[in-house]
Amino acid sequence: MFMHSVRCGLVMLLICGVLGCGVLTQALASPPTLKLRELTTGTEASLRGVAIAGKKEAWVSGSAGTVMRTIDSGKSWERIRVPEADELDFRDIEIPTPGTILLMGAGPGRASKLLRSVDSGKSWNVVLQNSKPEGFFDGMDFDETGMHGLLYGDPINGRLDLYVTHDGGASWTPTPLDSRPMLQQGEYGFAASGTGITISKSVTYVATGGAVARVWRSTDWGQSWQMAKTPVHAGDESSGIFSIGFLDASLGLVVGGDYAQPELNEGNLARSSDGGKTWIAQPEVQLEHKACLRPLGAEGVVVCGRTGVALSSDSGKTWQSVEGGGYFTVDVDVVARVAYFAGSGGRVATLQW
Repeated sequence: MFMHSVRCGLVMLLICGVLGCGVLTQALASPPTLKLRELTTGTEASLRGVAIAGKKEAWVSGSAGTVMRTIDSGKSWERIRVPEADELDFRDIEIPTPGTILLMGAGPGRASKLLRSVDSGKSWNVVLQNSKPEGFFDGMDFDETGMHGLLYGDPINGRLDLYVTHDGGASWTPTPLDSRPMLQQGEYGFAASGTGITISKSVTYVATGGAVARVWRSTDWGQSWQMAKTPVHAGDESSGIFSIGFLDASLGLVVGGDYAQPELNEGNLARSSDGGKTWIAQPEVQLEHKACLRPLGAEGVVVCGRTGVALSSDSGKTWQSVEGGGYFTVDVDVVARVAYFAGSGGRVATLQW
C-alpha cells in the first residue's frame, strides 16, 4: 500500500517512537484508550482491501466492484466508479506511489484482474487479467520504492500463479513457469486480506494453506523460490496461513487458523527468527482465527479478523484485545498516526493518536 514503509506500523510503533515504550505498555494495559472509532461509509459491501494515502485520505475496496475514498479523515466517503467492475470483488488495493491506485479483483477465471489508475481514480486501465479458468488471484505487494511488486494466485497445473512488475504496476510479466513453486494437492493461498504475500527488504514471501501451511521465499523477484514448513494449523480447505509480515529482516510472523471454526485458538501463529527459513510454533499464544497481520516496527504487531482486533508489544508473545469488533484487514500511516480497518457490511473504523 502507500509506499509500503507507511503500511507497516500502528499503535506500538507510533507510541514507542514518539512518546517512548513506557507509554506503550500503559496503553496496552488500558483497553478503553485503544477503542476503535466506527465510520459511516454508505455501502453494505464486504470490504477486504484498505490503503491509506496521507493524513486525511484513505481507500477501501470490496464486493460488487465497490471502491470508496475519503479525503477528510473518514467523515465522508465518495464512491469511485470503476467501469465494467460491478461484478468484481476487489480483495486487495495498493497505492505504491502517490496518485497511483491498483485494484485486484479476485475470482475464478477472468474475474481475477488488475486495474490501475494514475490519476487518483478518475480513469482506469486493465493491466493484468487471468485467462485460465482455474486461476484465482490472491494478493499483491510492493517494495518500499513502489516500483517493484509481485502478485500471486492459486495454483494452475499445480504451480503457484505469479506475476512481477518493475514499473509500479504499469506492466506485469509472468515469472518463469519451471521456477514457480509446485504446491501439494489442495494447497493454495487465501484471498482474505491481500496479505498472504509480503515484500520485506527486497525479499518476497508467499504463505499458503489448505492441505499444508507453508511459506515460500524468493530473493530474486520470483525467479526462484525456497520452501519452509510451518506449524500453523492446516489440513482442510478452510485452514492455514492467512497473513504474513516481518518486523525486520530476520523476525517474521504468520497468522491464520480455520475460518470455518474461528473460535479455535491454538496453532494459529508461528514465528521465524532467520528471515523466514524456519518457523516455530507459539504454543503459549491462544489467538483465535485472524485474517490480517501487520508488523509495526520494533516489537509491535497488530492482527484482525472476524474474531476481533488484537495488539502485541513484544513481537507476538502476548496480546491485548482492542474494543470495537472484528474486521478483515487493516492499513496504517505512521506519519499521520492513523489506522483504518475494513470489514463486512461496509464497516470501516479508525484508530488515531
